[in-house]
Formats: sequence, C-alpha cells, structure tokens
Amino acid sequence: MKLEKYKKKDLKKTGIIIFTIACILLITGVFLYTSYASFETRENFNIINGNVQEQGDLYFAFYINENISKTMPKKGEGYSLDQEKTTCTNGASIEFDPIEWAVKVVNMTTAKTKCNLYFKTETFSDSLITCSQNNSAANCFIENSSKNLEELAFDNTADNNLRYIGANPNNYVSFNNELWRIIGAMNNMDDGTGKKETRLKIIRNESIGLYSWDNKAAGVGSSNSENGSNDWTDSALQIMLNEGAYWNRTVGECPYGQNGATTSCDFSSNGLTNEAKEMIGDTLWKLGGTANISNSDNYIISKWYDYERSTTVFNNRSIEWTGKIGLIYPSDYGFATNGGITTNRQICLTTSFINWLDEGYKYCYGNDWLFYNGASQWSLTPDTSTGYGIFRLYSTVGNLFYGVSDKRNVVRPSLYFKSNIKIISGDGSETNPYQLSM
Repeated sequence: MKLEKYKKKDLKKTGIIIFTIACILLITGVFLYTSYASFETRENFNIINGNVQEQGDLYFAFYINENISKTMPKKGEGYSLDQEKTTCTNGASIEFDPIEWAVKVVNMTTAKTKCNLYFKTETFSDSLITCSQNNSAANCFIENSSKNLEELAFDNTADNNLRYIGANPNNYVSFNNELWRIIGAMNNMDDGTGKKETRLKIIRNESIGLYSWDNKAAGVGSSNSENGSNDWTDSALQIMLNEGAYWNRTVGECPYGQNGATTSCDFSSNGLTNEAKEMIGDTLWKLGGTANISNSDNYIISKWYDYERSTTVFNNRSIEWTGKIGLIYPSDYGFATNGGITTNRQICLTTSFINWLDEGYKYCYGNDWLFYNGASQWSLTPDTSTGYGIFRLYSTVGNLFYGVSDKRNVVRPSLYFKSNIKIISGDGSETNPYQLSM
C-alpha cells in the first residue's frame, strides 16, 4: 500500500470561492431584476383578442416620469398614460381607459409578453380629455383652470366667465373642418327658453371675408335716416350667417355697401356643415350698447360687459335676439388681453379702449389674441346714439371705435356650443387642436 501525505484543506481558499460564487449570483440577480424581474405579473388585467391560456404569461413594468416604479399610479394622483412611449413585446398593444383606470392588452398571442407602461404628470389638456368623458367640456375648463393660469383668467364680472388670454394661447379647436378658437367658458348662458348653462364660446380663426353689417337703404327696414341699420335682429349680416349662404354652405349674395348693395359670395366649401350645425346651441344674445363716447372712463372694459347686457338701445329696438351665429362683443376682445412689459393685464383692463391706441399701451392689444391685424373687424354691439353705428375693433392700433354699418369690415363668426360638447383629444395647439364630440 502506498502511503500519501495527509493534506489539510485550505479553508481560506474555500471561503474565497464561496464568496465569489455568492457575488456572482447576487450580480446576476440584480441584472435579472432590472431586465426582467421588474415586470410584475398581473392577474387582474384584461386580455382581449388573444389566445394565451395563462394570464401569468403577462408582465408589466411601470414608469412614472421616466423613473421605474414598483406599482402603477392610482387614479386621481395627477398622472396620465403616455400612449406614445407605452409598448408591449410580441406584437401586443395597450388600450387604456382613463375613466375606469383600466388597462387592456390587445392581440396578446405569445407567452412571456412584457409591457412597459409610461405615466407622465397630467397636463391641462390631459385633464380636459379625462374630465370630458363624464362632464361637459365647458365645466371641465372651469374645474381644471388652476392647471393653466398662464393662459386662462376669470373676468370678475357678475358671471365670472373663464377666458383665454395672451398673444397666442393654446385655444385652437377643430370645428367645421377648419380652425376655430375658444374664447372661454361662459356662465349663465340662456338658450332662449330661460334655461341657463355653462357653455364654450368660440370664434373662427380667420375671417370669412369683408362684408357690411347691414346694407339697407335709408328709411328701409328699421326706418333709420342713414344707410344701414344697427338692429341685429334683421341685419343683412345676421341673415347671411343664420339663414343665407354661410348657413346653407352655398353660393349667394352677401351685404356689400349702401342702398342694398351686395356681392357674390361662395361658401360652398367653408360654410357650415350639417355636423357643425348640430353642435351649435341656440343662445339669447344681448344687444345692448352705449352712446356715451365723450368720456374715456366710459370705455373701460368692465363697463362694456354691462353695456352689452343693458337695455340701452336706439329707438326701442330689441335688447336681445335668440339665434346661433353672432359676433364677438367688445368685452370679449378686452378681456382677452394679458398686458405686457410696461402695462400688465390689470392696467389694461382698467384703461379706456380709447387709450389703447397710445404707444404706452401697445402691449394691451399686442398681447391680445383677438386682435386682428389686417383689417378692422365687426363686433355685435351698436352705438345707440344712432340707428346705423356699430362698434368695431381697429386693425392697426387696437382700440375700439364705431363705424357705419354699411361699410365693409372683417367678419369672424362666433357661437356658443351646446352644453353636451366634449373634448376627446388634442392639446389646443394650432398643430394639434382640440377634437370634439357630442
């Protein structure tokens, strides 16, 4: 028998080996956690259009503002799903219901499918879309206004309407297959029957042309002694917008000067579609005005809101009219300003429209998105000292002054949506305007 020398085991070496193996296992575990194990198996998520038998074959990873999270954020915590970044493997995709806060995995056909769900801080437009699922868009604007204080402000009138302000806010909306803009959420709007609701008021982004407010010959219609009339209830422009070529999306004759003068107008491609008409609500438009232009203090914006809703009219004319298409009020224009460097919004709102033409107040109209640079635009409000005067917004210096109704100025139709209008997508920018549904 061959005898061998006994060798004592090297316990130190063994320990090093064990420690090394443990480190390798730990590092592997961390790697697996970050690359796969961070996906959480969810048995309570719906799988549709798939043939996977075991829901355990579905894994989720949650990201909140780019940071991975062990749990999905809860409804009401101020987040929304980023659909563009959210992806699944194996051809599956995500459908997300923000109202039920539920995820559906579509077309899952392969085991071990992983989905990355990216959540981001909810924006103002996200809030509107979520809110509009079970509420009116107008109410949603008011409920979420605190999330957009740079572009929205309450007017502090008796109705406390919420309005878009500034040079170019994100208030674009797709309507009638073209761009319009949201003036604001207007409270206590009467539909002509006494029913009052909060509704969105909008205006067409571009003019539909230069037309007369009215073209009646002297002594015709409202028995005025001058050409044209400032009675909206029977004005030629009102008829064109609510009964004529624009309303019917046809070719016609539109008001264009004195003594009944007209011009051919073609609205066959940009008149109102039937779908658009269904979204417009009947509205009790106020037709009051003012005759006092001698004192600049009477041209302060807050006073105009009261003038427009007063009973001051010329020769016992109507103080209100129920219809669908109108024009903006001078107060709409005034309240849309955000002021600027030398004159903040509060200064602009407490300064007479007459003074807006001064160099020192150029930011009042310069940072007012309703200012239309190119040609003066009509408002709805009459100069009640005459039977033919209408207030219009000057195109060069941004102030307010009256013009004879048979003259030709920019026409930008304005209207109030029905209260059941909802916002379903978009962010209000010019390139991604709000999309609507009923």
